[in-house]
Formats: sequence, C-alpha cells, structure tokens
Amino acid sequence: GNYASGSSGNGLTVIDLAANTRQTFVLGGTPFSVAFGIDNRALVATSAEFLSFDPATGNSQVVGSIAGVTTKSLPQPVASFPNSIVGASMTASGDGLFIFGSALASGGSSGGSGGGASGGGNQTLEYTYDVTTRSLKATLWIWGTVPGPRAVSTNFDGTLHMSAWSLYDRTHDMSLSFYHVQNLDAGGTHVFDSARGRIYAQFVEKAAAAAPGVTTTVTLPTPAPLLILDADNLRQRDKLLVPENFSGKSVLSSDGAVMYGISDSGVMIVPIGDLSRIPRLTVSKEDLTFKGNFCDRRISTQEVTIIDPSGAATDFALSSTTAGISFTPARGVTPATVRITVDPSAFQNQKGTVTAQITIQSVKAANVASPIRVLINNKEPDQRGTSVNIPGQLYDLLADPVRDRFYIIRNDRDEVLVFDGANQTQIATLRTGHRPSQLAVTFDRRYLLVAHRNAQVIKVFDLETLEEALPIRIPGCAPFSVAVSGKSILAIGWCLGTNQILKVDLLSRTASFLPSLGVYENKNIDLNAIMTGSPNGSTILVAQPDGSLYLYNANVDTFTASRKDLTALDGAYAASSYDQYVVGNFLLNASLVPTGVFSASTGRSSGFAFLDQGGFRVTAADSAGPGVIQRVTAQGPAQSTRLVEAPLLPPAPAASTGGTTTTTTPAPAAASTSPTFTRTIQPLYGRNALIALTTSGFTVIPWNFDAAVASPRLERVVNLADGAAPVAPGSLVAISGNNLSPINLASQQMPLPTALGESCLTVNGVPLPVVFVSPTQINGQIPFSVDGNVALILRTPGGVSDTFNLTILPGAPGIFRNGSAGGQTDLPAVFRASNGLLVTDTNPVHRGDTISIYVTGLGRTSPAVDAGVPAPGDPLATALVQPTVTIAGMPAPVEFAGLVPGSVGVYVINARVLSNTPPGLQQTLFVSQGGTSTAISVRVVD
Repeated sequence: GNYASGSSGNGLTVIDLAANTRQTFVLGGTPFSVAFGIDNRALVATSAEFLSFDPATGNSQVVGSIAGVTTKSLPQPVASFPNSIVGASMTASGDGLFIFGSALASGGSSGGSGGGASGGGNQTLEYTYDVTTRSLKATLWIWGTVPGPRAVSTNFDGTLHMSAWSLYDRTHDMSLSFYHVQNLDAGGTHVFDSARGRIYAQFVEKAAAAAPGVTTTVTLPTPAPLLILDADNLRQRDKLLVPENFSGKSVLSSDGAVMYGISDSGVMIVPIGDLSRIPRLTVSKEDLTFKGNFCDRRISTQEVTIIDPSGAATDFALSSTTAGISFTPARGVTPATVRITVDPSAFQNQKGTVTAQITIQSVKAANVASPIRVLINNKEPDQRGTSVNIPGQLYDLLADPVRDRFYIIRNDRDEVLVFDGANQTQIATLRTGHRPSQLAVTFDRRYLLVAHRNAQVIKVFDLETLEEALPIRIPGCAPFSVAVSGKSILAIGWCLGTNQILKVDLLSRTASFLPSLGVYENKNIDLNAIMTGSPNGSTILVAQPDGSLYLYNANVDTFTASRKDLTALDGAYAASSYDQYVVGNFLLNASLVPTGVFSASTGRSSGFAFLDQGGFRVTAADSAGPGVIQRVTAQGPAQSTRLVEAPLLPPAPAASTGGTTTTTTPAPAAASTSPTFTRTIQPLYGRNALIALTTSGFTVIPWNFDAAVASPRLERVVNLADGAAPVAPGSLVAISGNNLSPINLASQQMPLPTALGESCLTVNGVPLPVVFVSPTQINGQIPFSVDGNVALILRTPGGVSDTFNLTILPGAPGIFRNGSAGGQTDLPAVFRASNGLLVTDTNPVHRGDTISIYVTGLGRTSPAVDAGVPAPGDPLATALVQPTVTIAGMPAPVEFAGLVPGSVGVYVINARVLSNTPPGLQQTLFVSQGGTSTAISVRVVD
C-alpha cells in the first residue's frame, strides 16, 4: 500500500471482489501497509509486528516483531531499538516471490547505524520478505531527514527495488541513489517498467530554510516533472510535465500501458504506453559552437532542427537572456529549422568562451525540452590550443599511462568517453553507475576504475577490450573518490553516516574500512575530499576542502603523514613520483609541508599534471575568459601562455557571513554542479600534446605551446597595385615587416578572412581583411570605414606589434602591374575593349578606343560595400569621387569608375580615347583622384 499513517483502530478490511462482500478483522496493532505474494497471503506491517495474513480465513501468523527484526537488521544494530512503526509502504515483485517494504520507525535513538546524520535522525526499516520461505530480512537506516517519496516499487523479478530516493537489491545494498534529492516532503512517486527497462519517478523538494530571524512566505512548488530513468543506473531520458504532484505509491497496468498514482487531489493517470504518440519536443543538437577570433566581427549563423518524435505539429517558443543571440523563427510548430545567429561584436571583450542558453517552451508538448547550449569564442592570435566541443557536464580527465588515449567523465549522462590521443576522436562510450565522479587506472595498467557519488559500486572496465568487467560492490558506501598505488587501491566512501577511507580488493571485488589512518582516526572525511596516486605507485595523497591533508605510503601500507597548515583548499591536485604534491596553489613535500606557493595572479587553480620532475599548471580568472597554462620546472613556473578558453573551475568559495556554520551529512550525498577539486590537464602518453578539460569540452594544446616566438614589427604599408605609399579606404595593400606570421599562407575564402595563419591586423580597432600572410609580408584590404591618421596594429602568436601610424587619403589610385603578354610580365593592367587584350607595344591604344584600366584605391562607393566582400554586379558599386584620366595631356572621358563585380578591392576605370590624342611610342597615361595621381606609359597609334 501507500506510505500510510494507519487507521484509527486495529481493523483490517478484506473485500471479496468476486462476491462483492467485505469483512473486517481485528489485529494486534494498527495496520499500515499490505501486499500480496504468489501464495495469496498478505504481508501486513502493523505498528508492532509483521504478519502473514490469510484473507480467506482471517488467520494471521507473526513473521517478526519490530524489535526482533531490528535486532537482526544489517549492517549493525542500533543502541536503542525503535519500538513501533508510524508509517509504511510495501509492494510485491511481478512474479509474486518477494515483497519489499519501507517503514518509518519511532522510539529509540540512533547509535550510528544507517545512512544519514548520526546522533539522532529519522529511522527507516527497509525489509525484504521471501514469500516461498516466509522469511523477513531488514536493514535499519538513520537519515537526517525523512526520506521520500514515501513509496516502494520493484521490477518484475525483484532483483531491484526502489524505496524513497534509493535503489536497492534484495540484500538491501543501496546500489544507487538519486543525485539531487534532499529535504523531501511526502510528495513524489516511482514505479518500475520492467518491459522497457525504465523507472518513472517524481521527486519533490522543499524550499530552502530561511536564515535565522528572517520571515519568509512559503508557496507551494509547481508540479515537479515526471522523470523517465534507466532502471539500471538512473540515467535521465526525459522529463514529462504533470498537472500536480504525486504523493505516494504508483502502479502500472498489467500491459504496461497506463501508470496510476496517488496524487495531491486523488489518482493521476499517465498513458505511458502512448508516450510515442504524445506531443514532445526534441532538438537536433545539444550545443552550438561559434568559433571566431578577435579580428572576425562578422555575424555567424548555424541551424538546428526542432522536431516532435510523435510526428505532430507541436508549438514551440525560443528565448534567451543573452544579448547578441537571435533566432529565426523565434516561435513556430514542428518540424522546424531554426537559424541561430550570433553577433560577435556583443562578445568582443570576452577572450574565452561565453556560455549562453536558448530555452524552449511549449503549450502543447508534454515534456520539458532541454535548452540549447550556445558557446561563443573570440580568441586572440596568442591564445593557444584547439577546443573540441563535448556537450554536458564534464567531471574528470585522465590520460592512459601506457596507451595513446584519454578518458573524460560525462557526469549528466553517467558515461565515460574514450578518445584516441592521436586524432582526438571519440572511440568508445563506457556506461557507468549513477553520477560518476573520478577515474583511476590500476597499477598493472589493465583496468579503468570509476568512482561514483550516488552508486555503491566502483565500475571496472578492461582497457584492452573496453568492455565492462565485474564491478566492485561496496554495500553501504558510495565510493566517490578512488586512487591506486603499487600496494593498495583506496577509496573515499559516503558510508553509514560517516565518510571513511576504504581499502579495495580488486581480486575479490570487495572493500573494507581501514581501522585507522596510521595514527589518525578514519572518520568524517569531507564529502568533497579527493585522493590521487603517484605515477610510480609509492603514495596516495588525500586532500580536504578544510585544508586537511593525509599521505598513504605504499611501502609500509599505512598513512604516514597528516597536516592542517592551511585553512582552505580547492582546485588542482596531483602527485609526482619524486615526493612532491600539488593541491590548489600549494607545492608540498613528502611531509605535506608547503614548500612553495604558485601565484594567484593568473587566476584560480584548476589543474596540475606532473611530468618527470616538472609539470604543467592551468588556471583562469573565470569560465568565460581565456585560460592560462604554465610549464613548471625546478626553477618555478615559466612565462604564462594564454589558452583559447578557460579550464573547468571549482565552485567559487562561499562568502563568509562572520557566523558559525554547522554542516551535517546530507542524504544522499550531494552532487555539485562541479567538483571542489579538479583534474583538468593531462599530458598524453606519446608526449605530443596536452589535453585540458575546458569550458566547451576539451582543448588540445601543442607540446611546444611556449616555444619562443618573436614579436611582430611593422615597417611599411604600400598600395598592392603599384607599390606606392598612398592608400585609400578599400585599397588593397602590402604590409611589410618582420615576424608578421609564423607561416606562409594564402586564402581563397570569400569573404576574405580577418585572421589568417594566426595573424590579425586592426586599423583603429577595425579588423583588416587579409588574403596572404608570410613572415615578412601581409596582403589585405584597408576597411572602407577608416580614413585620416590611423593606427595599425598586428597581433600574432608572438605578441602585439608596436603601433604603426598611417595616413589614409580619400582616394589614392594605383594601377595594377600584373599583366603579361608573350615573354613580358608586370605590365600595367590596361585592356582594349575592341579585342579584350592587354595594351602592349604590339597591341597599342588606338585613337577612338575605349580602354579599361584596373586599379585599386578609388575609395568609397555607392552602394557601399563591406571590406573583404566581393563587389556586387547589380547595381554596380560606383566610386563616389570620380577619377580623371589623361593620355598625352589630352582628357580621356571616364564612362565608369567603380568596383569590379565579384572581386575584392579591385576597381575598373572605363575611359574613351579621343580621336585627337597625340600618337606616340611612350605617351603618359595619368589617373588622378582627389589630389593624388599615378602614371604609366602606353603606345598610341591612329
């Protein structure tokens, strides 16, 4: 039955469904819950005992008293046993062979047993009744708060059952618990769907308690969603909207088509079998990544598809609170392709990766659609590394010590992602328990171990086959940190009301509590503590947020050091093979004495990896800024190098209130959005690259990231057409100097890029489109928006150049010298319209001809054209200031002057040669505009 509070008397009513009769029997105590087994007898939980009841005769037999069952409970009896039950719930497996129940007990006091805060608390008796043997086994748990939902459910064969927020096996081992449930009221429910391998569950949380002396108005929460979870590891598949909260037990119909559940106002009916036909929203991509750079201010667009798997035309509406992100359409019906646009100018002051969200709402959809994560990066050329997007919540990074691979925990999907170190492609997905938290590789390099915050198991994977091996089960403990030495495997577990360090036996797949930590007590280890082993297997370091440190020594198989010289720790942690350790910003020796402090000027501590007797350190000021990496040697950290984005950071320290804070063990173990201690940098096995866990996924950092690169120096800017110094808005230019680019690279991309080969030019802060870069020359186009005295600055991986001052004139025509004819090259680009051929001595200008002169530097046009963008053909982009042309002193009327359609920065002047133009072998052709001019020689004939 539901988690009932009992009737006013001791009566149990039996209703004969065939005869439509009822009969009430008097029991020795108040009945709270009942369930039938395959023997057609009912197990009844009363206030004082458990009864096996025959509904046909009304006869009952005592299976066990509360005191008797509690005395036999596992893992250990309490000092003062509860004397009665005040509420209970139970259910039978689908095959009728087992009955599982949960009873809220009162009376007695806690003696340290159970899974919650010690020294008192709420006692629940979790019990299993074997119908065939009529035997009852139980475990008594003590919680800091009443666990909920007040329901018990089971799969068909009884191998798994769920009580409150936790998943148990038949022996009451709490294999999994739901990760964020605390301080529950009586709301919520759960029920197994064995045929589909799912659990449908709703968890309802109370509002946080008000601060002392603060008056608050408590409002009822909106209905919590009904979660669709994998039955084996509680991975969340979907969230369904329901009209109100459940308040206890739920059942499925025999065909699995309908879920019935007790709810706030009665019974709620959910058509589970029709989920494939119920309107829902899904999105084709979890993440959208917009990768730009400091010099690329162009608006960028990507597409996502919003669909309803049921095939219905379901409404949706998109919204975002982040300026600079827009979408078209912002609302509509499925299926729909949505164009999401990012204006990089809104993020130009952010040099790392900005994370934004687009939320999706619907009136008709029955599910809560996951938001789209939008990642915008505007790096500068000196920021190293290539970021690779991985959606979701990432928790830990570990490189394989003998294979060119690395492993990343995706915490929200209960997975470990396996990547090839050579090309950084994903090669496998390993399915874990609920909320994986830390990785370790066994000392023989054969197995990957995965610790969990909300699973009482260490998952084991064979690294040769990438197949799951037999796990290490730790009844009563959720091992959230694991580390390996040459002698032992240790883990920190959330165990039976106190967090302790355990020794793990891989061969037997068991674990046991260490009786002590050397001369130190093994208890009350912090829920956010971490441990890690040295690469040579000699030691294991344990660090806690309060500054406590412990060191296990494999040579003597015990803990040999413990200190608390520091008041708080978080961030990076690492152990070397040379008796050195790093926690946060502190370098420690073999006695755990701080011997050095890393500067906090580069940001908060995130990751550290030892390599030989040196290492690598990553920090960041915040998650949206650039990361910083340093190569650390015996002399200390080398010069800082900026990364393309920030490494993952621990939660920001809470601000002190000046008062005393009392912390109790939550129930179950709380899972933070990010861990207190972070491992975010790892050198790959081949020493060809480093991998960092960063804002959008991971970043591949070249091994020589800090190789010396000389700063760029600008020396001269000339017109690309003729090499003359005057330039105008829109001019194609050649910029010469030293160390302008680490490579030679040309681009055929249209529009022209504003960064090429990690070189980026700005004119008065406006990006300059470029077409070619080399160490000594850059070719590009002056933006149309700048003129007068301007400042030119170049950014490269070597740094930022000194400012180069330049005067940009309204017009500065230069005739291209890129023509060729026969064996001649570098000829002026002047063509006869009559035959379309280049003007040469053998194809001279004829009086009366129309000629086309190709130039750059005629300035702004109408209509206006953006720099780097090919000119339009309709309408033609005409020069605002008309140039003049003369040949041999005679005017050549200009019929058109403007940009060549489809080209960038190239203008054409169409001029008519008058019939009285003097003939000659070398007549001067002048092109003038706004006080500047250029001249070439041409042959003119009749």
